[in-house]
Amino acid sequence: MTSALGSDHVIDERTLHGLSCLERKADSGTVTIFLHGLGLDATDYLDYLRRHDSHSIALTLRGYEPDGVRGLPPVPLSSHIRMVAGTVAEIHRENARKRIVIAGFSLGADLVLQLAEHWRSEQRTAPPVHAAVLLDPNVNQSTMSISRLFADADPRHPLPVFKQLIASAADEGEFRALCRYLPKLAPKDFGQISQLSRDVLSYWNPSGYEQFTERLGHVARVADHVRIVLSAPYDEHLPAIEAAMRQYGGTDRISAELTKLDHFGLIGEESLARTLAPFAG
Repeated sequence: MTSALGSDHVIDERTLHGLSCLERKADSGTVTIFLHGLGLDATDYLDYLRRHDSHSIALTLRGYEPDGVRGLPPVPLSSHIRMVAGTVAEIHRENARKRIVIAGFSLGADLVLQLAEHWRSEQRTAPPVHAAVLLDPNVNQSTMSISRLFADADPRHPLPVFKQLIASAADEGEFRALCRYLPKLAPKDFGQISQLSRDVLSYWNPSGYEQFTERLGHVARVADHVRIVLSAPYDEHLPAIEAAMRQYGGTDRISAELTKLDHFGLIGEESLARTLAPFAG
């Protein structure tokens, strides 16, 4: 299936290494791979794909397809990592002359951290990564309120936890953001969301920044540049993140920015364009 973007451009829907994706092809020197947040999918990057003439591929994790089959066995985190790693390798083979940029939002940022660990632990040669962009990566369980809520829910009866999620809004802005998030989440198979929530929660310590520092180091070893972009609520974590950056090359190779945006604002088209601009071309 394709979606027209004028006479010269289309977004192709295709499958890569078992994962569905949306691809905007362009004669650019980079190919950007987008990884989505918990319960979301590739369509969250459609605005960016439609408005920017750069080669971009937004992936959808297995079981998170907007119109996918419900009732499939929940996919564990380890399988997601292997599938995404295989997809990145396939994209590199198809675009050997292009620089690779990997951008992950929230859960997707955690996947970037785990991809770097996967390539290191499996003693596999990582594809050359020009830049890794982490949008609100988790730093410990204190940043995982939604994952923690879903991990404790009954996978067969998610309605109570959906109500609890909406009720958790601290202000009108957060309420509006959650009201936009829930319609994307609710049609999905909650068994998949519950499984992944439990798996990613167990990936992090309850507190402290030692894990994040170590994992950031893995990313810095496989990517030429690492860009961390944070929403406003992350202000309390910025000093620890900056301390972690200094251990791995400082601002020459790793940069961080605290924005005034809310969590979901980081994947808005304008914010993404500004974040990715230094690596485009």
